Formats: sequence, structure tokens, C-alpha cells
Amino acid sequence: MPDIFHLEGKPHRNGAKPLMFDPVPLPDLEGMARETNVSQSIWRPGHNDIHLWLLPISDPPAPVSQLAELISQTERDRADKFHFQIDRERYIAAHSLTRTILSACGAGAPNELSFATGANNKPRLVAKPGLNPLSFNLSHSGVWALLAVAATGSIGVDIEKIRLLDALEKLAHNTFAPSEFDALMALDPTYRLDGFFACWTRKEALIKADGRGLEIPLDNFVVSVDPNQPARLISANGAAKDLRAFGLWDLPAVSGYRASISAAPETSEFKFFCVT
Repeated sequence: MPDIFHLEGKPHRNGAKPLMFDPVPLPDLEGMARETNVSQSIWRPGHNDIHLWLLPISDPPAPVSQLAELISQTERDRADKFHFQIDRERYIAAHSLTRTILSACGAGAPNELSFATGANNKPRLVAKPGLNPLSFNLSHSGVWALLAVAATGSIGVDIEKIRLLDALEKLAHNTFAPSEFDALMALDPTYRLDGFFACWTRKEALIKADGRGLEIPLDNFVVSVDPNQPARLISANGAAKDLRAFGLWDLPAVSGYRASISAAPETSEFKFFCVT
């Protein structure tokens, strides 16, 4: 496993740079999930806080067969649709660890959690009677998943493995707003690939927070492109105008990855954890 605990943090709301993901052993989360009263769980985000969990889905801290016992039959059926075994196992690991974390936050037993989807298939946790609701969003790419958890409010997170793209210029031209494409092409070529994924994760985080996903035309809003500058929503018009209600931040990520999050602008603190 790469050294994920000492990273070059990306700037966030107050300009501070998070220095590390705190390692959290899976047995600690499982122990908290078994508690009958976890309304005051130390893992539950506070008001206006967001917890970010890095999940090692290609090398999970428990056998996949064990993790599979926590997911629903619907999730098992979805996992079975993947052609390659590694993709099935990564899906199972991501969803099982998500259930364990939400359970440790006080949502209920991991194998008893219920999820519903909105009009655009964005999943949400169905709060059980007597238990406080939680908001979450999950993204995965390559060998990692990134889970965002908040006490309330809509959130969107995206993590992407930075990989060579044969048709980067064509893809950017067909996907990004014209000014974003121009900004990308203006970057030094050595930063262009990172800039592409910086723009991509920033846009994905926003449309996931909104909940409408790709129903929002990607050229209806403009984000900052420079990977060495903070994430920022520059403009949003037409179907994208409601994105103005969200804040946007870059997140620390494992070397070779980019990650961004969108949430309420009054978000006051991010805390970073990694399941081990």
C-alpha cells in the first residue's frame, strides 16, 4: 500500500493544507457499528463538518467474501454484472466499507441500512426512526474509493486516477465549456493532463452535489482549470444556475489521483481518514 498518510494537501476553504489522512483500523469501525447507542459516535460529522474516507478497494482490510456479507442482494446483483472479477471485488469492497462507516456514524447496523435513489439515481441513506440522518456520496477510480459523509445537506465527491488519454484535446473540446478548453490549452503542456482531471473532478463534484448529474449540460457552467490554483465555480447559467448554491474544494489524494468535493459553502471543516 502506498504511503497515503503524508500528502501534499490541496488548498481548501481557509487556505490550510491537511497534512495527513488518519488511519482507522477496520475492527475499530466494526466495533463502533456493533454498539447499540452510537448517536454520539466519534466518527459522526459535526454540524457543517464533512468527513472524507479513503477506501482501499483493491486491497481491502478484510476478505471480499466477508465484506460481501454486509451488502444487499441488490448490490450483489449489481456486482455480478461486472465482467471482470477485480471490478466485482472493488464494487463489493467500496459498498461494504461505506455501509460499515455509515453504521459507525450511527445510522444502524451495516447490513440493515436502506438506500433510496432520487430522480437521477443519486443514492441517499434512508434514516431509521429515532436515528439522525446522514448525507453521503461515494466515488471510486482505480484502486481507491473516496466517501464523503456529512450530518446534513447535499454533497458530491469525485476521485479520478490520472491516466494518459489518447484524445485528451478532443475529449476536452467536446466536454468542457469553451473557456475551460481555452484555459486548459493555455497551460504548460507538463500540467495539461493534471489540469484536465482537475477540471473534470471539479465539474463532477458539482453536478453530483446538485443531484441532477449529467442532466446539467457540462458547458453550462465554468470551473477553474489550473491544477495549481484552488477549485472555483466561475460561472453557471441556464440549467446549471443552481450550482451557485454550492461551494467547491480540491481534496488531498493519493499520488497519481485528483479529487474534489462540492457542498454547502458554509462547510467549516474537513477531516480526513483512511480505512486500514
